[in-house]
Amino acid sequence: MTALYFGGAEVSSWRKMLSESDVSHVALSYMGLRRKVKFARPWLLDDKFPAEQKIFLDSGAFTVNQDTAGEKYSQRDLKEIGEAYMGFVLQNIDRVEMVSEFDSLALGLSWIRDQREDFYDSLPEGKFLPVWHADWGLSELESLAERYKRVGIMQTAMDGRNLVPTLNGLVRKYGTHLHGVAMTRPELMSEVQWGSVASTSWISPAQYGDTIIWTGRELKRYPKKMKDQARMRHRTYLRDHGFDTEKIEGDDTNEVLRLSLWSWQRLVESVDQTTAAPEVVATSAEPSDSGFAETEDPLVVTSPSEMRKSVATTRKVRQTTLLPIMGVNVTTEKVLGDDGQPAEVTRNLLTVRSQSQRLCASCFLADKCPMFEDGANCAYEIPVEVKTKDQMQSLQNGLIEMQTQRVLFARMSEEITGGYPDPNLSSEMDRLQKMIKTKTELEQDGFTFKMEAKGRGGSDGGGILQRMFGAQPEQTARALPAPVKADAIAASQFSDIIDVEVIEARSNS
Repeated sequence: MTALYFGGAEVSSWRKMLSESDVSHVALSYMGLRRKVKFARPWLLDDKFPAEQKIFLDSGAFTVNQDTAGEKYSQRDLKEIGEAYMGFVLQNIDRVEMVSEFDSLALGLSWIRDQREDFYDSLPEGKFLPVWHADWGLSELESLAERYKRVGIMQTAMDGRNLVPTLNGLVRKYGTHLHGVAMTRPELMSEVQWGSVASTSWISPAQYGDTIIWTGRELKRYPKKMKDQARMRHRTYLRDHGFDTEKIEGDDTNEVLRLSLWSWQRLVESVDQTTAAPEVVATSAEPSDSGFAETEDPLVVTSPSEMRKSVATTRKVRQTTLLPIMGVNVTTEKVLGDDGQPAEVTRNLLTVRSQSQRLCASCFLADKCPMFEDGANCAYEIPVEVKTKDQMQSLQNGLIEMQTQRVLFARMSEEITGGYPDPNLSSEMDRLQKMIKTKTELEQDGFTFKMEAKGRGGSDGGGILQRMFGAQPEQTARALPAPVKADAIAASQFSDIIDVEVIEARSNS
C-alpha cells in the first residue's frame, strides 16, 4: 500500500484535521513553522503528533529560493536560518522518517556541500534527503544518486530534454530512492520509479477556493469559478460517500478539505492498482506563498519507445480476430470491370455491435444495477442503427426527448433544494436549445445558387462581367431611360389613324 504524506502539519488547525481524519503520514515545513512559532522553548514533534503518525520534515527552502533578488533574506539571514534548522533537526531526529536539507540556492552549491559534510551526513542512514537542482547539471545528479540513499528531484525535464529515462536508469544502477518534489500529477507518478513524491495540492481548496474530487476514475480539480457547477454535478456521488453536500456547497473549509484528503487517498489507491508506485509524500503548503511549486512543472510525456522493454523478445504469431465491439455487413455491388464488362465486388460495411463487453464486477454501476451478477457480462444491449433519413430523425427526436427529461428533472431538483439557480441546469437548457436548433435546420428545405466568375480585362479594358452584362452593368441597371421627343411620342400614338377629308358642317336652317 502506497503511503501519502499530507503536508501543512505546521498549521495547528490542519494538524488537528489530519489527526481526526486518521491520516497516518504527515509532513511539515520548517520555514512555515518559523512564521508561526517564536521557539521560546523547544518545539518537539513528540508533543504535537500522535505516536502512530509518521512525519516528513521539510526545510521549506523552496520559499527562500523564490527570493531571487535577495530583497527578503540576506546572506547572513539565510545562514542563521540554516543553523537554526539544523538545531531543530537534532531536537526531533528520532521522531522523523525523513528530513530534507536547507538547499538555499543564494548561498551556493559549495556552501550546501559543506553543510552536508559537516552535519547532514552524520544523521541516521536513510533519513537525510539532499535535493538536486537542474542548474547543477546531470553529473551532480549522478554523484548524489551514487552517494546517498535518497535524492530529491525538482523537475523531470531540463533544457527541453526528457529526464525520465535518466532518472529510472539511476534507480536501476544505484538503487536510489528518488523523491519527486511537487510531482503528484498521475502521469508523473507512474512514469518515474519514485521512492516518494511531494505535493501541496490537497490544501489548495482552503487557499484558492478550488474543488478537488475523485470521481471514481480520475482526480478532477475544478477552479474557483467552476466550483458551484462542479459541486452540484457531483452532489449525489459525494452524498453517497458520506460527505455533507450542503456544507461543501456552502464553502465550509473543513468539509471541502476533508473531501480533498479523501480524493487524494483514492488517487494513490488507483495508482497502486495500475503501477508499482512507491511512497508518495504531499509536503507542506504555506499560506503566505504565492503559489505551488507543482504548478510550474513541465508536462512530461514518455514516448512509446521508452515504455518498451529494452531486451528483445520473440513474438508469437497468433490468428487475428475482429474487435468485439465491431460488426461487419458484407454487401455485393455491380461495377464496370477493367475489361469494360459488368462485374460484382463485395464490400465490408462497418457496424457497431449492440452487445456490451463490460463485466459486472468492474462496472461503476455495480452497486446500483438491478441486473448485477458477479462474474457475468453486462445483461443489457443497445441496438442502434442509423442508416436512413427516418432513422436519423428518430435518433434526433429521441435525444431531444431524453435531454428534455433531464432538464425538467434538474428543474424539479432546483425547486426542491430551495430554488437557488443551478448553473448545471442552465447549461443543460442551452444544450437542449442547440439540439432543437440543429434538428430544425436539418429539416428545412432550401436552395442556394452561387456563381463565381473571374477573368482578366481585354485590350479595351473590359472583363468577363462586361462581356456578359455589358459595360458598367451596375450603372446601367440603375440608369433612367433615355429622353424621348414629344413628336415621336405623338407619332407613335396616332400611327393607326386613317387619313380623312374634312366636310363642311350641314346647316339646319
